[in-house]
Amino acid sequence: MARFYRRKKTGTSIAEAAASMVLMIPLIILLTFVIWEVSYTCFLINNLSQASRLAARSMAISYGADPKIVDSRAAQDSIVFDQIRIPNIVNDSAQFDDPVFQTTTEPHTVRIKVRYLGGQHSLPPFPHPDPLNLQSRFQPVAESTFRLE
Repeated sequence: MARFYRRKKTGTSIAEAAASMVLMIPLIILLTFVIWEVSYTCFLINNLSQASRLAARSMAISYGADPKIVDSRAAQDSIVFDQIRIPNIVNDSAQFDDPVFQTTTEPHTVRIKVRYLGGQHSLPPFPHPDPLNLQSRFQPVAESTFRLE
C-alpha cells in the first residue's frame, strides 16, 4: 500500500501572492488616477457650461438694452465677462472667446464659448501630473447659445 504525503506549499503561495501584487498594485493606482482625472474633467466641463450659459444670458439681456455691444469687446468685458467668476475655473475674461451674434436669421441668438486655460490666468494646470503631455492637445471647452431679447 502506497502512502502519499502532503507537502506544505507555503513558499509557492507566497511567491504567487507577491507576483500578483506586483501586477495588481500598479493597475489599481493607474485606475484610481484615471477615475480621478475623468471626474475632474466632468467637474470642469460642468462649471464651464454654467459660466457660458450665464455669459450668453447676460449678453442677450445687454444686447436688448444696447445693441451697440456687438461691436465693443471692452463693453462686453466690463458688462458681462468681468462679472462671471468661478474660482480656479474661470478667473479671467480672456477665457471667453469673442461672442458670435446671429442677427441675420430668426431667431436672433448669441453664442459664447469659454475655455479652461490651465497654467494661465492663475489657473492650476490640467491634467496634473501630465505624463502623457495631454495639456497641449486637450482643453476643456463649453459653449452656450441664447436667444437675443
